[in-house]
Amino acid sequence: MKVNYVKTIGFRKFKKLFETELYNVTNISGKNRSGKSNILYTIINIVLGTNLSGDEKACLINKNCDASYGELHFTDKLGTNHILVRGKHRYDNSKNFITLDGKPVTQKDLISFYKDKKLFLSILNPLYFLSKKPSEQKELVDKYLSDICPNNLMEIVYNKLSKKEQEILEGIPKNIPTYITELNKDIKKFDNTITALNGKIEYAQNIADQKVPSLKAFERDEELLLARQEFSYLNTNQNIIDKEKQKKLINELEKDILSKETEFNELETSMKIGKKKYLEIKTGISSVCPTCSQHIQDESKKQTITNMYNDLISKYDKRNLLETKVKELKLKLATEKCKYHSLEGNPTIEKSKRITIIEDNIKQLEDEKLEIEKFNSAVTLKENAIKNAKADILNFNKQKQANLKYIDNVNKAKKVAQKLYISYIEEKMKLAKQYLKDVDIKFYSVLKTTGEIKEDFIITYKNIPLSDLSRSETIATALEFANMFNQISRANFPIFIDDYECCTDYNFIKDYARNTQLIISKVEKGNLLKIEDYNNKGNCTIIKPIVTGYRTMCINKNNLAEQKVA
Repeated sequence: MKVNYVKTIGFRKFKKLFETELYNVTNISGKNRSGKSNILYTIINIVLGTNLSGDEKACLINKNCDASYGELHFTDKLGTNHILVRGKHRYDNSKNFITLDGKPVTQKDLISFYKDKKLFLSILNPLYFLSKKPSEQKELVDKYLSDICPNNLMEIVYNKLSKKEQEILEGIPKNIPTYITELNKDIKKFDNTITALNGKIEYAQNIADQKVPSLKAFERDEELLLARQEFSYLNTNQNIIDKEKQKKLINELEKDILSKETEFNELETSMKIGKKKYLEIKTGISSVCPTCSQHIQDESKKQTITNMYNDLISKYDKRNLLETKVKELKLKLATEKCKYHSLEGNPTIEKSKRITIIEDNIKQLEDEKLEIEKFNSAVTLKENAIKNAKADILNFNKQKQANLKYIDNVNKAKKVAQKLYISYIEEKMKLAKQYLKDVDIKFYSVLKTTGEIKEDFIITYKNIPLSDLSRSETIATALEFANMFNQISRANFPIFIDDYECCTDYNFIKDYARNTQLIISKVEKGNLLKIEDYNNKGNCTIIKPIVTGYRTMCINKNNLAEQKVA
């Protein structure tokens, strides 16, 4: 694309008509704030509808105008001339329009001329590219380097590896950085597994190192056997057995008598209270139901009296029955006590005491034996735990060795993948370097802590980092990238060189004018804005100072009309 002519009305500083022709090398000069960068803004705004950073929402209409008009005459790469017009309204988007060669078009229709917005901005306005983040810079360089990279570049680099290295990789990874990242994840995963195994081995070793106490033996089995035999013999004495049975019978009778006497007394009390309420209701002293506490009379009263009477009769019969039963039980108790006393005697009492002593002795011996059995059981469990721990240690060590071997294999694969990736990147760097002079690009960096390759994009100019460059060096760097993009993409867009006065040590016109159109801007203190053909000083346009507050422009698709400002 070659820009031949630009024209604006109501655009940025130029409220009135601004127009100029452009040349193979256009020289723009003038004092600060005279409008030198207006041409750059004009071309970008007419083609893209944005400002220099690509912002489509930015308003570039003169502050005293409601609308702006921009017209661009250019020649495409096929040699065809075009006229592109863009009109924008500050308040009414429906009045915005784009025409190409007199026909309405949309922004999508213009893509064939500028290919890619970022590419267009990076070439026409070189400092745009350097203003982007390294990741965005790398993305754009990768995108257009791929146009000149051989499709089989990775395969070519892979074939330079040794057969052993190719076997380790088992083919070309689809995405080497992702592949290396996955390998690092595997290494970390198996490192964590080894750490866990070391913890298990340490725990198992602590168990295996424990000392096992000797088993204990119970040496009083014979004493326990004799005590049990004597206890059995004493328990077969019929007098003692009969006495215990009789004592148990007496206890049960006494409990039964106590229970029935208690029931009898409760029944007596209930009858006294019931009889009193019955007489009160019957004689008319009270007319309240004893159950629900409600007032009763007539038939309800008669029915309540009848119910209370029947209840008293029932309780009376039950009381008489309990009284008879208690008398019978007391008589039986007296009889059973006589039987119990008839069984008493000194020999029986002595045997009972002996049984108690033997019982205590047996319990003591059995407790002692049980403690020894528990101790021996614990010793056996500990022996089994130590045996299992030793087996676990062997198993854990085998797993650990397997994981170490896997990590070693992964590290080998990682090393080869890194070598392949570096070789591939270096080949790409060589392709880029064909179009760069003093600028170098580093597509990767190596982390000092892990030695891992990290995708990066580091720009240097004569081995000086981008952040340390002077203004002139920064411009030189930006121009090398603009030229590289122009060459690789074959777009051949114009290049705008700003602040040319600070680049006296560089001959950018000689370096770049052979291949593309250049627009050079420089500050000349106190001078009016002047636009001239660098190769023919006779072709010159001088822009007079802008008169503010004179007229405002009313622009539509069909006409331009000047209106006086009220």
